Amino acid sequence: MIKLRLKFSKHGPIRFLGHLDVMRYVQKAIRRAEIDIKYSEGYSPHQILSFAQPLSVGATTDGDYMDMTVLSCSSPESVMESLNGAMNEGIEILAIQELPEKSVNAMTSVAAAEYIISFRENKEPSFDLLHEFTEFMKQNEILATKKTKNGEKQIDIKPLIYKWEILEDKSVHVLLSAGSSSNLKASLLIESLFAFANEEMQEFAARFHRLETYLEGEDEGGHYVQPMIPDMLNELSFAADKNLTQGKIYV
Repeated sequence: MIKLRLKFSKHGPIRFLGHLDVMRYVQKAIRRAEIDIKYSEGYSPHQILSFAQPLSVGATTDGDYMDMTVLSCSSPESVMESLNGAMNEGIEILAIQELPEKSVNAMTSVAAAEYIISFRENKEPSFDLLHEFTEFMKQNEILATKKTKNGEKQIDIKPLIYKWEILEDKSVHVLLSAGSSSNLKASLLIESLFAFANEEMQEFAARFHRLETYLEGEDEGGHYVQPMIPDMLNELSFAADKNLTQGKIYV
């Protein structure tokens, strides 16, 4: 058995599919591509497939991941080629990597996610983004209301914002904590920024694009996050900095 990690992009109309529908779409593509994927045992066998981090409906991505276990293949690259050949327009496998047998699956590995948040025409904020975000981050704590399974609770999101910058086109570029233990949605961040600036955000004003998804690690330099496949980076990503080793960002 061979465990593989695949990096994929999602653009176009397919971005409006929910996470479960995307999973079903990929499962069908795997069958069309005749990939020798491993199935679970029991009365209702299913493909051994793990997606890293669900993406909000309507958002695009160049840095999402899934893990699969195959029983056989001539090479990881052949799996990527076959799967891309079976995909419709909208989802593309960008990179693939063979994983150690006992590696943690994609869903469990996620520690951070990187986004570019832009605004639709005529729905841009009226305030100065750079000034307001700078003041926003100067607060000792940034309280926001997070919806949970048990209702709502107020949390401090400042420790969950690892890096940020305002780009020349007036979009917001951020690296946020993600995963099961401490997850900050990009939508909650931008809503909190507008509330801080005392401005009501128009409906569907923001566009969300995920650049990269990160796992975490620890070494002599401390605690870091790193792209899940560090050798295939978008040039806009924080991790693409030439001064970084293997895209490691210490947080």
